[in-house]
Amino acid sequence: MAGLFSSLNVGDAQYAVSVTDKTQAETMQLCTPTCSTNGTHSDGYTGAFEGPEKLLEMWFASTDSAAMICADSGAELCGDDDQDQWSELRSGLRLVPRAVWRDMLELVHCQVLSTLCNERLDSYLLRQVSESSFFVYPHKLVLKTCGTTTLLYAIPRILEIARRYLGVTGVYQVFYSRKNFMFPDQQEELHRSWEKEVAYLDAHFPEGSAYMIGKTNRDHWHVYLCGPYQEATTPLLCALDDDSTANNSVEVSPQVCALSRSSSRSTVHSLIEAARVGTPSSPPPSDTTVEILMTGLDPHRMRAMYLGGASVLEGSLGGKAVERATGIADIYPDSASDSYLFTPCGFSLNGLQGDGYYTIHVTPEPHCSYASFETTVSCDSALDLNSSAGVKKLVEQVTAVFGPRSVTVTVFKARGDTAPANPSGLPCTGGADDGGKAKAALLADVDTAPPVFASVAGYKSVDRVLYEFDHYWLRYAYYAKAD
Repeated sequence: MAGLFSSLNVGDAQYAVSVTDKTQAETMQLCTPTCSTNGTHSDGYTGAFEGPEKLLEMWFASTDSAAMICADSGAELCGDDDQDQWSELRSGLRLVPRAVWRDMLELVHCQVLSTLCNERLDSYLLRQVSESSFFVYPHKLVLKTCGTTTLLYAIPRILEIARRYLGVTGVYQVFYSRKNFMFPDQQEELHRSWEKEVAYLDAHFPEGSAYMIGKTNRDHWHVYLCGPYQEATTPLLCALDDDSTANNSVEVSPQVCALSRSSSRSTVHSLIEAARVGTPSSPPPSDTTVEILMTGLDPHRMRAMYLGGASVLEGSLGGKAVERATGIADIYPDSASDSYLFTPCGFSLNGLQGDGYYTIHVTPEPHCSYASFETTVSCDSALDLNSSAGVKKLVEQVTAVFGPRSVTVTVFKARGDTAPANPSGLPCTGGADDGGKAKAALLADVDTAPPVFASVAGYKSVDRVLYEFDHYWLRYAYYAKAD
């Protein structure tokens, strides 16, 4: 393909976007297309698209190492459709065949556009009646959909999948959240009111709790929490291949029973040996999520989100052009990203960095403009999610891309009592162990609330709320563009 060229004015700068054969080759290495596209405007589009997403997060164990595989004889794990460079590293929910996930996503009215994976998690960029994303870890999954998707109808199927492939009979914890809808009457019956959604969730999770955060007569945010409970997993006997010399009578704990038919024999042996000697588990990973929800986007900046703005190419090539032209690519420059420019407009992105993800969805039409940015990336020193300066920098970078009139920011952070008293298994104080004091200081700080939100350039603070739940902190803020 000959190089294609287009230009875009964003703010006071003009960006020249060049798409070449090399760009196409790089894009194909990053993500694997799995279906055709028709953008956000599918059959039945009314001209009023619901940008605010429904977000469901379901955990089946406290950490990825606590996830385990039942792998019954009828399961088709890691078939041809599932093979990639990370196949040998997969465990837990990551071993569920992609065909099974696609079947579940049909219940939500979503289909897979492409996948992006690394050694820690898998991501799926979705489409149908919405711009959507799906993330799968060994122990949890995150499903985020906008438009008129029927997200909650996926819960029974997800529970069934977890029973079959993880051997669990319940959940460890559940989160469901969404901003107030712009067009609630256009939703399917279940999602037309928060009360109906809560009733449905309560039917599956009787001990859950529902909250509304923010002003009832302005933009606000709904959240539903359930758990955490004790580990939902139950110990299983992890058998090796018939020709293995390992002692198959060893019953290992859920923390090391993350095994599958694709696991190498050396990996299996090392895990079982760790169970015998009681090797301490590693510290739990950071559990902080920042979400930035924006409405009233700058129409000039949103030209990039239309086909013919940053690029004349629909799909992944157009998505890469949007990333470069708008400054999205500069937010996490060290990450791998999978993005998509829809016809006639709309943009989605999934990004992976370490054990974290970030995702962006954009509805650019002026009468219903909306954009969301969500991140769990904790390994980026420039954007520390647990510092006021890091969150401030992130919010300012994101708002500079979209120029919204109003901004909602939420920070969810796990409290210290969700972590083991001594997660490293090593001494925390005393003697000549210089690292002990550092560990003690770290453990003393794990129950610190998310930092107070700093001022955001160009915006005034309208609303601020801090919630102290049993196991999580939640800081909420609402900003309006300064006159």
